[in-house]
Amino acid sequence: MKKLFSTAIAVCFCVAAYAQIEKGKIIVGGNVEFNTLKINSQFDQKITSLNLGPTIGLFVGKNTALGIGLNYNYRKEAPQQQTNAVNGVITITEIGGSKYNLYGVSPFLRQYIDLHEKIKLFGELNSSFMFGKSEVIVPDGIYDNNTKMTIYRAGISPGIAFFPHKKLAIEFKAPLFTYHGEKHKYENRSYDDTSTHQLSFGSDLNRLSLGVNFHF
Repeated sequence: MKKLFSTAIAVCFCVAAYAQIEKGKIIVGGNVEFNTLKINSQFDQKITSLNLGPTIGLFVGKNTALGIGLNYNYRKEAPQQQTNAVNGVITITEIGGSKYNLYGVSPFLRQYIDLHEKIKLFGELNSSFMFGKSEVIVPDGIYDNNTKMTIYRAGISPGIAFFPHKKLAIEFKAPLFTYHGEKHKYENRSYDDTSTHQLSFGSDLNRLSLGVNFHF
């Protein structure tokens, strides 16, 4: 986890018409997240992921914003490499990896609470619907066993926003409640379709995100 955190880059930019978050103001922004993880064990593997999410929202009331985002998620788990030494001869065996590309939309509702002119608490209700395709990478590098993926997510995330300047806000946010549903439909009909559902509750500081917001 320490290696993942040290190589993760997560930056969220939001641009608003004014520093005051009042009814009728528009917020435009998005997020970019890039992660790399190299696992060194009996089976060496490199995992790469990229998440992009432009957003646009409208303050429907003072301190209340309603908006929607677009999502693109990419993840590649390179084939695992197993190193063996037999009678002084070293051999490397590859075990298949996978990759996927997902596209989707994410509506959200955010409510701010004023603590100080430079500090605001907020709660965010968010959801997302994504679809795409997952492919298995077999050892010779060919993609096979394509799978259609559908993902549903919903969650509640509390956070705090600090305004060191009227045009700049720094945010910290962590999920409090999360639902994740996932369906896999295999193109190779010799495999049975699968679905998973997961609920989690409680602040996960391992998923703490940092946001930098600019207000104009």
